[in-house]
Amino acid sequence: MKYLVIEDEPLAAEKLVRNVQRKRPEWYHLNTVGTVREAVQELLDTKPDFIFVDIHLSDGISFQIFDQVEVQSPIIFTTAYDQYALRAFRVNSIDYLLKPIVESDLDRALRKLELRNGQPEINWKQLQEQIRPRYKDRFLVSTGERIKSLPQEEIAYFFAQGKHAFITDVNGQQYLIDQTLTSLSEQVDPMKFFQINRQFIIGIDCIKEMIPYSKGRLKVITQPETTTEAVVSVDKASRFKEWIGGL
Repeated sequence: MKYLVIEDEPLAAEKLVRNVQRKRPEWYHLNTVGTVREAVQELLDTKPDFIFVDIHLSDGISFQIFDQVEVQSPIIFTTAYDQYALRAFRVNSIDYLLKPIVESDLDRALRKLELRNGQPEINWKQLQEQIRPRYKDRFLVSTGERIKSLPQEEIAYFFAQGKHAFITDVNGQQYLIDQTLTSLSEQVDPMKFFQINRQFIIGIDCIKEMIPYSKGRLKVITQPETTTEAVVSVDKASRFKEWIGGL
């Protein structure tokens, strides 16, 4: 069988391909792509027997692929979401691999693919409605003794300082929030926010300019300004450029 990997984390993609090749050496890895745009083009050019698809890609959500090209191949999603949010996959005879991927889950998914012959076609539109991620529209923040509901469109960026995380709104007001930056990154729309390093999640609308930095990195200048330098880490620089518009 021929398979395509749609994954924007190179190390995760390489490990997945190695494990599949070890378990099914007769299967052929067509390619690995990391963006919605590349995936659409690849699926127009090739017809894989099945596809591994990460939900979060560098330039959007993988469901956007299916809005642009008709896909008949079985799909195994890879994701950081928990199994309760993805229970619909099993109903539709589609599997998922929860990151970090463990051997037993991969074995189950490969067996499921081999046994899938003869099963009915998948209703993709119905499936997308069932499992499309829902991002938070607003966050509850404390302002003194009061609690305020802050809409996502009023958020400029999130940042971590020591053991605490904060929200900075478009007016420069900062709010302490009782969550980790990792948790927050899974709750915001990846079309609008990007985690550039371990300290910052930057909103696309607050980016004023970008300055070339050492080792191919970029320094991000925001409005309102960040209190410390916001530099895109080396491992995220290429994905950030794709996200911001293919610089």
